[in-house]
Amino acid sequence: MAANNTTSAQGGDSDDDNVVNWVALVISLVALLGTFAQVLQQYIASAAGYANCGESVMGKWHESKKRKFLATELRFKVQFETPVIFVCPPSNTKGPIKNKPICFVDGTNSSLEQTRALLAGDEEAQRRSLQENRVHTADNERASWVMLLSQLQSMEKESQEWQQQHYNSNPPQSLPPVGFNSHTLAVAVQAKERSWDNMPASLKKPYATTTMCHLLELAAMMGIHWKEFDRCMDRYRGEGNGYILTGANVADLGVTFKLQICGKSRFLENRVIPVDEVKELCCGFVSTLFQEENKDRRRIEFPNEDPKDLGYLQLGSKFEIAETMVLIDCNTDTANYFRSDETRHGHLFPVPFELLGMLGKTVHIRNSAFRMLPNPTPYHWDKNFFNLRRLVREYWKKIGDSDADLPAIPQIQQLIDDAGHLVWVLELDKQSKTPGYSMPLLNALHDALDRCDAHLKESDRGLVRMVVREHFQEVLKLANHKSGGEGEARNNEDDGGGRRRAEHFDELTAASPELRQEAFMELYFFKVLREVRERAVKSYNRRQTTQYVPSEQSREPSIDSSHEAAGVSAQDSVKLKKHGDGRWVPVLHIQPPGVPLASPGIDVTTSLESQATAIWSTLVFRMLCWLLLHDFHKKDVQIAKSELMGSRLPVYIA
Repeated sequence: MAANNTTSAQGGDSDDDNVVNWVALVISLVALLGTFAQVLQQYIASAAGYANCGESVMGKWHESKKRKFLATELRFKVQFETPVIFVCPPSNTKGPIKNKPICFVDGTNSSLEQTRALLAGDEEAQRRSLQENRVHTADNERASWVMLLSQLQSMEKESQEWQQQHYNSNPPQSLPPVGFNSHTLAVAVQAKERSWDNMPASLKKPYATTTMCHLLELAAMMGIHWKEFDRCMDRYRGEGNGYILTGANVADLGVTFKLQICGKSRFLENRVIPVDEVKELCCGFVSTLFQEENKDRRRIEFPNEDPKDLGYLQLGSKFEIAETMVLIDCNTDTANYFRSDETRHGHLFPVPFELLGMLGKTVHIRNSAFRMLPNPTPYHWDKNFFNLRRLVREYWKKIGDSDADLPAIPQIQQLIDDAGHLVWVLELDKQSKTPGYSMPLLNALHDALDRCDAHLKESDRGLVRMVVREHFQEVLKLANHKSGGEGEARNNEDDGGGRRRAEHFDELTAASPELRQEAFMELYFFKVLREVRERAVKSYNRRQTTQYVPSEQSREPSIDSSHEAAGVSAQDSVKLKKHGDGRWVPVLHIQPPGVPLASPGIDVTTSLESQATAIWSTLVFRMLCWLLLHDFHKKDVQIAKSELMGSRLPVYIA
């Protein structure tokens, strides 16, 4: 009996020992697992920045993040991809990163997937919310370059849809509207792999890369106008179209920009024309009609070289405009007008816009409805003080006026026909669904500019330069010369209707809005033209007959003066109602009193005065057509930065 009790006691002790052993084992395993988890956590925690590459920060780009174990350092490093953003034609096949595919931002679904910008498929509602530009203040943790890509995609999609609707609302056209592949300016993206180890300590979000020149172009495309651009203090601020773009220097990195959405953006008729020349306009450079088409345009060399001919103009600051006046051989007084803030630089509008319209290259894309361009001048383009449509009508009246003393040559008759046709088209445009943007109007303006360019390229380049020079010398002199008061006004010529013709530009400010355009054209045709014609011919003859060597001889012409361009014959401009390009001359066609019709038998070798008159009349008409075909935002002015054209200085987008 006692033996049985002893055995039972020994069995109980054995069971207790097993329980203790199991408990100890469990505790040991828990401790081991805790130690292992702690070690694992320390290794995982060595992947610094992994939490900063989440979807809330990088959008769909977060799918590229990964950890890579470094056996030699016993730690993980974080790798991810961010975009390199640049601007180029859609036909470009070479990007800043070799052997990497180029993804273009064109608003299509495939582009959305490739650039990982907008949300598609089952997230269509969120994509529409983004297109509606709703400002979500709670999403401020997202990197601004993610928003930038989304806004660029919306820009392309919205503007192309608007253009298609605009095209459908106009009369049927012979050609379809231009598509994305017809553009010469597009946004492209390449993915670049980066490591968080190389991130500056002051940045908590991955950044995208671009260059200074491409950033300027992106800002212009999005409708952002620079308010501050201080390169000495590295302070940059641009606003416009619902965006704010700020920039500053970041230690251990460089100049870094941040995009913020502060309102609703629009990419309709206000969308900048997607052409390559926008890159020059952003920095105050203007390509002219005399530019060589096959010239190697390496912009990075331009800031270090002064323009040698009329192929390019610099209008980015008052000092650069003064240098441009010297380029076209104006006298020192004319250049000094722009070096002084106390002188007048305009009449109805600033004179640099007149130079831009007379010589600027036509950058409008045919069969496209976009007209907006970056302003290359330091002056505001405010159309509240004048009316370009009325100026065209007054030009048509004055060029057909017998008192203007214009020669009966084919080019003058061609200008009468073109101006009459344009007046007719402008009247039709008022009744269209899209006034100012109707396709017949834009195509008529483009055709008129092509004919003006053909005549100017066929004309003697030296005489063209003389006419341009004398014109701006006379205009700026009149703008800064005050009228002599009532005594002088009584001696002015009578226009036949009892009203005295204007003699000075300061009389335009006193004229009523409906008479302002008429007074302007009277001043041009009855005062400016006579002075320009006489002085241009005299100066041209002097250069041809004396040993004086002008500075222009050291400048290579940007295009051969013997270049053959398509002209309009005298017979076509007089006898035919329908021109070779299919354009019908309207019923508004008039013949000025006392001027006989041009005929095929007229000798085309007219006097220099007739040639100078035709050149001047063509330049003025071209100026009106160019300014009607292109437009600038009222708040957009150029801040001097010509040295940055083509600059490959790396900048970053936070």
